Amino acid sequence: MNKKSYYKASNWNAVEDQVDRSAWARLNDIVYEPRRVPIHKDRDEFSHLPKAEQTMLLHSFGSLALSSTLQMKVSLSKIKQDAENSEEAAVYNALQYLESINNKAYGHALSEFSTSDEQRDEAFNWANQNPYLQKKMRLLNTVYQSENAIQKKAAHVFLSTGLYHSSFFGPLYLFGQHKLPRTAELIKYALRITTLNGIYTGIKFRRDYFKLSKEEQENVHNWVYGLCDRLYANELNHIHLLYEDTGLEDKVEHYIHYTLNKALMNLGQEPKYPENVETLDPTLTTGLMESAMIEDFFFYTNAHPILKMREIKK
Repeated sequence: MNKKSYYKASNWNAVEDQVDRSAWARLNDIVYEPRRVPIHKDRDEFSHLPKAEQTMLLHSFGSLALSSTLQMKVSLSKIKQDAENSEEAAVYNALQYLESINNKAYGHALSEFSTSDEQRDEAFNWANQNPYLQKKMRLLNTVYQSENAIQKKAAHVFLSTGLYHSSFFGPLYLFGQHKLPRTAELIKYALRITTLNGIYTGIKFRRDYFKLSKEEQENVHNWVYGLCDRLYANELNHIHLLYEDTGLEDKVEHYIHYTLNKALMNLGQEPKYPENVETLDPTLTTGLMESAMIEDFFFYTNAHPILKMREIKK
């Protein structure tokens, strides 16, 4: 005779994991509506940018839209399947909704800056046909489709905390030159969501990681660094394609070193590259600091509650 199923209500009054409770509180603070950010007020200034910078900005939003679609449709759903309790699943439900807002925001920015449907669609098509973006999606999706919970979390953190920033760089760098302030406001909202995505999932990765034996930890460590190397090698090609004719390629490479270090640190691993906040380009740092406090963007340390994010310095 089949055993009867037993269903249990989720009791938020008895949540034992403070991270889940804190993350939920943080999530409610960062919901936004993209259409309420008056990007249209940046149109005139955008139209006076050099043509290469206009193209770079449009293609950056196309790139963000593609990466965000993978996170929204696949990554968060797959990671949620491994949730240890209903509260963790609820947080991932909320993160998936917030990623959907970001996804809409990137398309909204393209619509506001494009002078025609054809120009807007060109940015989407550029991203969809970009061989390096497609390779990145395949690399990440292969991990997401696996049954390995800890690897899925690592891949998610690399995209949320590290790789997104190759496309965030352009608008932040322009804002560091006091250009496109409303666009920077949109990026600020998006960054808060992607950052919390990386923080929260990094904490869950570390929870799983420290349950492993020393030998298993070493295997995961090696796998994480191997994935980082593969993603970075591909990202360099994408950066050179996205930023061609702008002269910004080297600056973006240094910034991605910095954000990949942050991803590794969110995963409890040692940073791989020499870059830190002091070595960032001053114009970029200005963009970060003026669009929102830098501790709103980066990242979590074990010794502090999730609501008290601050810069990690090594």
